[in-house]
Amino acid sequence: MKLRFSFGLLLLLFASFGFTADRNDRIRNLAPKFMCICGCNQLLSACNHFNCPSSGPMLAEIGRLVDEGKSDDYVVEYYVDKYGSTVLSAPPASGFNLTAWIMPFAALGVGMLVAIYFARRFRAKWAGAKEPTVDLTPYQQKVEEELKTFTPED
Repeated sequence: MKLRFSFGLLLLLFASFGFTADRNDRIRNLAPKFMCICGCNQLLSACNHFNCPSSGPMLAEIGRLVDEGKSDDYVVEYYVDKYGSTVLSAPPASGFNLTAWIMPFAALGVGMLVAIYFARRFRAKWAGAKEPTVDLTPYQQKVEEELKTFTPED
C-alpha cells in the first residue's frame, strides 16, 4: 500500500514538473509578442523597470489564461481586445499595417535604384571627361638648367 502511494505521489510530482515546464515555455513564447503598457516601449518579456506596474500583472494574466487551457491565438486576441493593436510587438500583416512590413523593403529598393542611376550617370561623365593638357616644357627646361648648375658634394 505504501509503495503504491509513494509511486503515485512520485508520478504526480513528475507530471507537475512537466506541466510547469510546459506552462513556463508557453508564457516565455507568448510574452515577446506583446509590448509592456507602462510606456517604456519595451517588450513585455524585457521590461526592466523596477516594480513595473504593468509587466507583472500582464505576465500573471498570461499565466492565468494558459492555466485555463486557452490557445496562443486566443491570448493574442484577448490582449488585442483589451489594449488595442498597439499592445502587439509586431503589427499584423493585414490592412493598413501591411505598409509597416512593405515600406522598409520598398524604400531599400528605391534607394538602390537611385544609387545605380547616379553611379551610371557620373561614370559616363567621368569617362567622357578629358584630362587637361598642360604644357610642361618650360618646367622641364628649368629643371635641366638647375641640374647643370648642380654640383654634388663629395
